[in-house]
Amino acid sequence: MQLSTVTDLNEQDAEVNRAHDRKLSCKGCGRTTTHLFQYDLCRDCLNQTFRRLIKVIDSVRK
Repeated sequence: MQLSTVTDLNEQDAEVNRAHDRKLSCKGCGRTTTHLFQYDLCRDCLNQTFRRLIKVIDSVRK
């Protein structure tokens, strides 16, 4: 087991902060966000995509 020094922990915190400061653009709506999901979509756009897919799957199932 390796013990982390204070400078290692500070570097890890700085890396996390840089990741949160990085703003990414959603390909669906164009909003900027810190987190993108599948197909570079924000959570709202991905949720809408899944809702549309559920309707298609249900129509094929009947």
